[in-house]
Amino acid sequence: MIIKNLVAIAIISSIIAVSSAFAQEKYEASTVLKEKFTDKSGAPLTGKGVIIGDVDSGIDVFHPMFFFADGGEFTFVDVNGDGNLTVGEDGLDINGDGKIESSEVLRFQEIRDNTWGMLSSLGQVSGKYNPEFDFLYVDVNGNKKRDFGTKAGFKESDPSYGEQFFISIDENKNGKIEAGEKLVGLKTSKIRSVRQRDDIVRRRGIDLIDTEEDKNGHGTGVAGLIIGGHYGVQKIHGIAPDAEMVFSSIRYDYTPRFVRNFTDLVGFLRDEKVNILLFEDGEWMWEFMDGSSPEEEMVNQMARDGVTIVGGAGNMSGGNMVVIDQLKTGKSVTYTASCSGKPDEDVTKNDGVFFSFLWKDASSNIKFEVETPDGKSTGELSEGSGILKTGQYKIFYSREVSPKGTVMMKFGASTQDSDIVRGKFKIKLTSDKDQEIRGYVVDVTQSWSGNARWVNSNAITDESNICFPSTADSCMAIGAYVFNVGWMDQVGDLATYSSKGYNITGKLGVDLTGPGHSTFSTEKNNSYQIFSGTSSAAPHVVGTAALLLQYEPSLTHEKIRMILLNSARKDNFTGDVPNAEWGYGKLHMEGAIKYLMNLSN
Repeated sequence: MIIKNLVAIAIISSIIAVSSAFAQEKYEASTVLKEKFTDKSGAPLTGKGVIIGDVDSGIDVFHPMFFFADGGEFTFVDVNGDGNLTVGEDGLDINGDGKIESSEVLRFQEIRDNTWGMLSSLGQVSGKYNPEFDFLYVDVNGNKKRDFGTKAGFKESDPSYGEQFFISIDENKNGKIEAGEKLVGLKTSKIRSVRQRDDIVRRRGIDLIDTEEDKNGHGTGVAGLIIGGHYGVQKIHGIAPDAEMVFSSIRYDYTPRFVRNFTDLVGFLRDEKVNILLFEDGEWMWEFMDGSSPEEEMVNQMARDGVTIVGGAGNMSGGNMVVIDQLKTGKSVTYTASCSGKPDEDVTKNDGVFFSFLWKDASSNIKFEVETPDGKSTGELSEGSGILKTGQYKIFYSREVSPKGTVMMKFGASTQDSDIVRGKFKIKLTSDKDQEIRGYVVDVTQSWSGNARWVNSNAITDESNICFPSTADSCMAIGAYVFNVGWMDQVGDLATYSSKGYNITGKLGVDLTGPGHSTFSTEKNNSYQIFSGTSSAAPHVVGTAALLLQYEPSLTHEKIRMILLNSARKDNFTGDVPNAEWGYGKLHMEGAIKYLMNLSN
């Protein structure tokens, strides 16, 4: 799952950053354009007027990067007369009596650096107010901390849902706020609405302040790349900081499909009239992977209606969770999956493993036989569905055919007493025709790193592992390349884990790639973080699409896709494009905008 298991990639990224701290002195924000662009009215391109929907873990609605700077301009009172803003001493004369009282003192909310010090290369210093990273607030009750939320007595109508946040405009960019430089209040949330995991909808202006916590934090990181911060103020801000977002929060189950209410999540975003739809979930188990599901057809219709559809391709490469093989008539081949039984951070025990096999000829007959870790066999299975008691295990099986004619034989295995599943499952296939077979494995942990994985087979591959729902015909599937720090990869090269290849229909699986390894974004609870994976790459495409839509609101999904692909960068890493790893190349944000401007002229 893109959301659940990005945590592992983030941890790896952090370790990499520490070990590489002296290898690269300068890091970059991947979301800040290198050139300034304006729309047809002369306003900066910031995504204003564009609404983005995200199927994700949720959002931290209290993070200061997610409020518009629409709360008015202010001039601070220089209490000590030194000509500079002194936090904890200077303030705002709220009551107009000409002096600063204890309830009018300005303090700062430090946005913690959880990047293992990488932000220091951009000027971030811990413990000291920096207008390019941190935020001010008026300490109304004088307790020297920022109070916020309903538990502290604040309401939906209160600016920034607590003691009001302010940004400071460092006009001469000398790193300090001097007398005469303005403060701007933050007021309105950039989040229009959130469909929570419990299906309750929270709306801005009504009860958004009551939105549930983004426990995973994934959606908060995604939002930072797209709408975080304020144009021209922070060193790190989103590509489209004046766009707005709507969230459909994912609730996971522990059997495929792991996101059961997918249709409801997408339907909510459709009904909210989003201009762009982003998928931040990736699945591969018990899916036909051919774009034929009702959910994918729903997405295709949204694209026909003008909504731009984007999704992360997935982080499956290196996980040993896919086999692709050529079966020969009458000959048997056996694939072995090893299950470690290792628990996940959110799962008390790993008590289930799942398999699915796909092929394209519905008239053919492939016989399957499953041998459990205790050496017992199901016997041959080729059609129908059922549950078999096999040794210590219960084996579910079902043969199904998609509307596009793709055949699936799917299996689920658990112990009779629901204990941990560990050991090796062997699945023997015998085909009555020469044909290609694709096999997938996953367990309850849904881990990219593959707690359950195929072993001891030359058919194990990193090809053709694009995840649902980015297999939808209309979805732009985005791969990830290394941006700031690599591991075993070079900066600029494709991330080792990035999914690649062709879908079972023969469609090129990856449309293009974006910065996806070691980018900087927001983290819940007033922090910055390293954000990695195709979950990071896809928001870069979404943010760019938002800028294009601000410039030309009539753009369709197909038109935006054409602009992005035609303007994509090619280099020594991508080689000739299109290809199975890079699609049409690397996202070129500035190039896409120029391409559109040239079309318009």
